[in-house]
Amino acid sequence: MFRKSLEIARLYLRTTYASRATLIFSLLMPMIFTAVLGLAMQGVSSDSPESYTVWIVDEDDSELSARLIEKLRANPLLDIVESDESAARAAVEEEEVLAALILPKGFETRALQSDSVELTFLQNAASLMRAQIPLEAVRASLAEFSGSLAAADISLRVAQRVLPIEEDAAQSYKQRAFEEAESAWETDAPLTLHAEEVTRLKTNVNTVPTGGQQSSPGMLVMFALFFTFGGGATLLVEREEGTLRRLLTMPLSKTALLSGKLLGIFLGALLQMLVMILFGAFALNLEWGTSPSALAAMLLSYAFASASLGLMLAALVQTAAQANAAGTIVVMILSSLGGAWWPLEIVPSWMQSLALFLPTGWAMRGFQDILVRGLGLNAVFPEAAILTGFGILFLAIGAWRFRYE
Repeated sequence: MFRKSLEIARLYLRTTYASRATLIFSLLMPMIFTAVLGLAMQGVSSDSPESYTVWIVDEDDSELSARLIEKLRANPLLDIVESDESAARAAVEEEEVLAALILPKGFETRALQSDSVELTFLQNAASLMRAQIPLEAVRASLAEFSGSLAAADISLRVAQRVLPIEEDAAQSYKQRAFEEAESAWETDAPLTLHAEEVTRLKTNVNTVPTGGQQSSPGMLVMFALFFTFGGGATLLVEREEGTLRRLLTMPLSKTALLSGKLLGIFLGALLQMLVMILFGAFALNLEWGTSPSALAAMLLSYAFASASLGLMLAALVQTAAQANAAGTIVVMILSSLGGAWWPLEIVPSWMQSLALFLPTGWAMRGFQDILVRGLGLNAVFPEAAILTGFGILFLAIGAWRFRYE
């Protein structure tokens, strides 16, 4: 029986890959999608944040306003350009720049006297949402600056309670206190914020996949389903044309026939995924080969699960047309909810929980454990075992419900 199954599998692969359309859809298109989506998601992994140009109008031209401008320049989100008011307003109005900040006359005097000072922030009306980023960056710098002024004012009040200070000396004292507070912000800030990406695994590297790290396994998972569902549809075509019925008149059992077809679909999916991995490794410079045993376990288990799922779908529908239509819908749902289109780390918690009930969710976990986190066989063994369990379940349902006539 095994030799007959192998022969059926060989014939299936030969007839399948004899079609130019199959070669294009199963091999060329996945590579194109992987490259394009990888480039589209590459910007997420940039180490340096985008900077936003903000023009500064310093009408006060004082030492304090100059210090504020230097603080704004130190913000990595801001690209500061000094200008005059008329030019700044015209540039914002004509959408040449995103925003401008105007420091009014009397800024230093009123600030040191603890009077309220209103600064004007001009925003491009056509890009109000995007202008919120530099606006918040300016507010953050102004909050530090206001904190230093408040600390200097409190320091002066405490000093005056101890020893009366003349007005000229008070201004000089407050200026020194302000400089000390500013220095404290730079060297010894009382509160600091550490941003850390949290995923299900605690590692010392960035564990959120970006670029090709997301698109390569994602397209591998999605297009393997397309291939296996297409293989399931060919079974229905052969049933509609009477091929299966004629084959059963030969000395060939139903088990040998179905296992041979399933083996052909399995090997085709495995071949397609190997091509995708080679493309990712050599064209996109991805580290797919860190653990060959882990990679082999994931490929074999996912190919088995997807091939069995294709058989189950063929067993649950009536015609090849229904299989093609339902297959496309199922592939899209499983791919999107399983994390093939975007990292599961960035989706809501309910989607992360839902992925635990999908074979694509476990496949993406396993492949990204290898590709992104550099883990080995012991780490991906649970994912491979669960995928094998999915495959056994799908195979049992498919073999039970499939009709040969």
